[in-house]
Amino acid sequence: MQTVVRFFICLILLFAIPSQIIPYESLNSVMAIVGPKAISSIDFERGVEKYKNLTRFFPSYKKKGSLHSQVLDFLIDRAIVDIAAEEESVQINEKRIEAEIQKRMEMQGITDIEAFKRSVQQQFGLPYDVWLDDLPYQIKKGQLLQIKVSPPLPSEQEIQNWYNKNKSKVGFEFKFREIIFTPANSSIDEESKVFKELNDIRDKSLKDPSFFRLVASGPRNESRYRISGGLINWIPTFELFKTQPTTASVLSQVGGQGRISEVYRDERKRYCLVIVEGMRPTPLDAVRKGIQGLLFRDKEQSSFEDWIANTRKNTSITIFDPIYTKEQNISNPEEKYNID
Repeated sequence: MQTVVRFFICLILLFAIPSQIIPYESLNSVMAIVGPKAISSIDFERGVEKYKNLTRFFPSYKKKGSLHSQVLDFLIDRAIVDIAAEEESVQINEKRIEAEIQKRMEMQGITDIEAFKRSVQQQFGLPYDVWLDDLPYQIKKGQLLQIKVSPPLPSEQEIQNWYNKNKSKVGFEFKFREIIFTPANSSIDEESKVFKELNDIRDKSLKDPSFFRLVASGPRNESRYRISGGLINWIPTFELFKTQPTTASVLSQVGGQGRISEVYRDERKRYCLVIVEGMRPTPLDAVRKGIQGLLFRDKEQSSFEDWIANTRKNTSITIFDPIYTKEQNISNPEEKYNID
């Protein structure tokens, strides 16, 4: 039955275009048949550019052999996903694409499509049209992960092990005091006056740290923590970055306990000073959910790759491409082929 299906696929591809336009070599335009799906030379040509755009997202073990063979393997894997999606009635149409884009915009708090396009380009390092062209596959993959794969959740031991190995990556928590002054106007004289005033406070605080706390508790300090002497008590830098990105960056450079920053301007154009009262690696509890999400995404990817490999072993695949058959040492191009 499968032989008959392949025969008719070849006939359809052969007679789909007038014979006077297609040379005799078009008989070889079918490069592979995966289950009921054919991969033609036209599919391959389109796949080369897509593969080049997406190759950095693939694991290294997928990048064996020539580019030619890598692209054909890429197309075979995609055909496997298409077949499984059809079997599970996963339908991807224009409305589904629009709904997915809208969902992603809402998750990021973006309402403008142009801003979303810029976000996509920054996040994935891809032109928006390339990302959009690959979105149907990503939707199918997400659905199949739920239906076919169901990767396990990371264990507590896995979370702990990742944390122990990557403490330097999760950053630090800081306990610090801040002094914030805002110039009365934007004149150079006023800016210089405020800058000098804070520099004087820094010089005195270097000699006597209690002076910093005294000023931080005074009415001149515009910090919302003034009532507690400008003290912000143990906050991870990644949390601080959400509201005070400049201060978070400065703290990361200042260093350990007792260190005082140089005078700096924050994102609201205020002049600031901070003194570090404590510094420690971000505790596991503060980053547990983030680590769990990271490990789960890794498990999703590896589980999905395993599922593709296993499904491929049980799918009838016939290769007609001479370059691929030579590289993979396939002696009979029409025999059932399963990659290891």
